Amino acid sequence: MRFVKLQVVLLLVGVVVLFGLGADVVLKNQAETELARRITAKVPQTNGVRARIRSFPFVGRVLVSGQISQVDVTAQHSAAGGVDLNDIVVRVEEVEMDTGAAMDGRVVVRSIKRGSVRADLRQGEINRRLSRQVQVELQQGSAAVSGPFGSEAKLTVSPEGVVQLRAGERTLLDLPLPKTELLPCRPSATFVTGAIRLTCEFSEIPDVLVDLAQR
Repeated sequence: MRFVKLQVVLLLVGVVVLFGLGADVVLKNQAETELARRITAKVPQTNGVRARIRSFPFVGRVLVSGQISQVDVTAQHSAAGGVDLNDIVVRVEEVEMDTGAAMDGRVVVRSIKRGSVRADLRQGEINRRLSRQVQVELQQGSAAVSGPFGSEAKLTVSPEGVVQLRAGERTLLDLPLPKTELLPCRPSATFVTGAIRLTCEFSEIPDVLVDLAQR
């Protein structure tokens, strides 16, 4: 009889734990959906936004310690700032939340330890700004320019964040990289196949995450 009672108690505990975990997952999914929705609304001309919160448990950690391990925001495309960027990944780590606000049903970021962003400026975005006689082909670590200027044409990205294509003294392209809410820091650039990959790191809370989930 005692064994049967113990089995019943363990079964009830298991149900409670599973229900709690299920509710936690549902609430985390809701928070991710709401975060993605608000970012889409706040950053014009941006689509394919998804958010992922890495925290377990989610609700308990936010209410008790105010800590979230990591938040990832991805976007397929953004034309904010007048320049098309693709495959954007914004990551913030060791996020500290306002527990008092959490008690009121609001999610307010107080600080982050570090953040990073990666985005691709595809060669098609560069070539559409050039004449048909001059085209750029990007490969891993290099950029080739076809057209009448031949080997004298050179594509560079300045430390100030300006994509330039020059042939001798002639400037064929002078394209400042945008600073948008999804690209909150001045990026460094490397050539990869088909794109210029932009990356940078930051330690301040990006504007796109500030008070986004207030209710």
